[in-house]
Amino acid sequence: MSQIKVDSIIPRGGLPSGASGGIIQMKQAIKTDKFATSSTSYTDITGLSVTITPQSSSNKILVFSSLRIGAGGDNRDNKYQIYRGSTAISEENFCRFNGTAENYVFCDVLLDSPSSTSTLTYKVRAKVENNELFVNRDGSNRDFGQCSITVMEVGM
Repeated sequence: MSQIKVDSIIPRGGLPSGASGGIIQMKQAIKTDKFATSSTSYTDITGLSVTITPQSSSNKILVFSSLRIGAGGDNRDNKYQIYRGSTAISEENFCRFNGTAENYVFCDVLLDSPSSTSTLTYKVRAKVENNELFVNRDGSNRDFGQCSITVMEVGM
């Protein structure tokens, strides 16, 4: 089998003014199983972490997350954040539920500037203010599909 390997592909006419080198690599983790926590401290959502090693310290990492979150009771408050290693890189996202059968999809997109060529781990962590938080299910234990975290190295 033949392979062609390049650092980047630039259109014949060149890049538009102000454009950079595009997507260099992409990594993704998909979580299909259920998860529950009653921790009042941020805890990793198992299966929602991905590692990437940037090729250049000037490149950025574009992070997408899609979460299906449910709660364990009425008037329950939960929070989640995106982390690079042990550092929170997103704002604290607040989830409020008014019933146990509720399940919501939360999506985040952010552009991170890690300034590194070391291997980086991006993950989603969550905590509860009271009761329980569920991923890929609601409070009645009904299955609600899958979650994902996707990271892309963007050439600068």
